[in-house]
Amino acid sequence: MTHYTNLLFSDKDLLHQRFFTTDLGELYRAIPFEELAAQIPATKHEQSGKGCKPWFNVKGGLGLMFLKHYLGLSDALLIERINTDWSMQLFCGISLAPTEKISDTNLPSYWRGYFGMHMDIHSLQQVFAKHWKPLMNQTQIGMQDATCYESRIEYPTDIKLLWKSCDRVHTILQKERRKKGFRKSRVKFGKRKKEFLEYQLCKKKTKAKERAMRKKLLAFLLKLMNLLEDVSAAISIGNAIKMRTILKVYEQQHHKAYGNPDEKIKDRIVSLSKPYIRPIVRGKEAKPVEFGAKVNKLIVDGIGFIDHFSYDAFNECTKFKSGISLQRALFGKCTHQGADKIYATNENRAYCKEQNIETNFIPKGKQKEIFIDQAAILRKELNKERGTVLEGSFGNDKNHYLLQKVNARNRYTEKCWIFFGIHTANASKIAARIIEKELQNSRAA
Repeated sequence: MTHYTNLLFSDKDLLHQRFFTTDLGELYRAIPFEELAAQIPATKHEQSGKGCKPWFNVKGGLGLMFLKHYLGLSDALLIERINTDWSMQLFCGISLAPTEKISDTNLPSYWRGYFGMHMDIHSLQQVFAKHWKPLMNQTQIGMQDATCYESRIEYPTDIKLLWKSCDRVHTILQKERRKKGFRKSRVKFGKRKKEFLEYQLCKKKTKAKERAMRKKLLAFLLKLMNLLEDVSAAISIGNAIKMRTILKVYEQQHHKAYGNPDEKIKDRIVSLSKPYIRPIVRGKEAKPVEFGAKVNKLIVDGIGFIDHFSYDAFNECTKFKSGISLQRALFGKCTHQGADKIYATNENRAYCKEQNIETNFIPKGKQKEIFIDQAAILRKELNKERGTVLEGSFGNDKNHYLLQKVNARNRYTEKCWIFFGIHTANASKIAARIIEKELQNSRAA
């Protein structure tokens, strides 16, 4: 009896040829994996060769990051799909035998943390720009704007933050007492919890009720921290970090309750699990305040690059010059720059005039009549591009590449999440341009 042989899976060359005709294969060609991997330190196993061989090297880890944002999958579902999809395996540089299966669903999280700790955004973007420049037009024209990539945290209020602090200290206190062989503390935790829930159920939370509740919770939190200090002077490193955050929350809220309530709190903590997150005032009608990383983004021919990344609020107009410097570093020239009206400061106007850079800023003072129409047409075109391409890129990143809410757990993985979300969107555009160029060449031939 003759058995059917699938030549596609028996011949590696045929398999790779078939891979490059798939959507993932097209995306793969748009990403300079070798050059990117060279910018990131090798893992301990790659350096020494000792220990169990991991499923992925640095290049494979990069593949995992791009796949996650391209397909919009959870970490567990991503690993499950890789186990059953040969094209996803080739994208990550592996080929599983029929009997092999990756069972570690934490691999994407591990690589996210590794890249977050070791990657340099500027050097990686230099690699992207060099690889993509032949497929880009008008690289001398750039546009800038800032946006906030929100972190997935619940909307913070002072009362909720104080209650979570009380709850966390109470949990640590009971565990420490149990370790010492003491009975449970009889502190009135249930009573305070009931008062907090009653306050939360109030439809109308007046300022008087809020002040009273804040003072109650502050007193209760101080009592819990004192009890914990009496029980154990030495706690685990993880709990010590949590307690430092909670102590800072107590100090900030105590100042608000007993000091000047209208005074702005510096480095205000809005999340116990992510104490690095700060409130970013955006001034939008539906969402005046956002919580996450603020990014000043440069767009060149529809491709976005990170100019400035910060968890603290900053005035984007101060980053205008650095955006121009980034464009020159990546592409060598900048003759036109479009930006929102907040960037149109006297300092930025003077800089552009000195550097002979045309902008979409509305001019000040009286203009020469012979240049009025030309300047107006140029401003209109730059405004149009800024309003469609730049603003559209923010929506595209957030709606299609997992940047609507960032699910990462710490400041390093969050930076990595945002970086790969933005550049996966870029790679998708470049992949489409590669296909279009190949079609044009085939028609010309």
